[in-house]
Amino acid sequence: MLTAIAAVVGLAVGSFLGTLALRLPRGLPVVGGRSVCPHCGHRLTAPELVPLASWFLQRGRCRACGARLSIFYPAIELAAALVAAICINLSPAAWGVLACLAGWAALAVLARVVVGARTL
Repeated sequence: MLTAIAAVVGLAVGSFLGTLALRLPRGLPVVGGRSVCPHCGHRLTAPELVPLASWFLQRGRCRACGARLSIFYPAIELAAALVAAICINLSPAAWGVLACLAGWAALAVLARVVVGARTL
């Protein structure tokens, strides 16, 4: 049960890491400001912000304009969920939490490298 909870938390963290990787280099606000479609600027609603599930339910497309959304979004969310599930499964104590935080930090750096100057 703890592993499943960790994975769900990981999905949310992954969504935030994706936001960091995309917004920080552009000087956009990380906490404030709503998420928008990178193609048409449509402000995402709460159901469109559910990590991983919304991307699959919308078939990887914007609900407003139909443009394809990058695989980056579900990939980073899934990667963060896997990091959390593996770390907590291997060590449910404080070491597992520390390993999870280290894994997420590494994932944030990797996401930034992958994103580079590309527009997603």
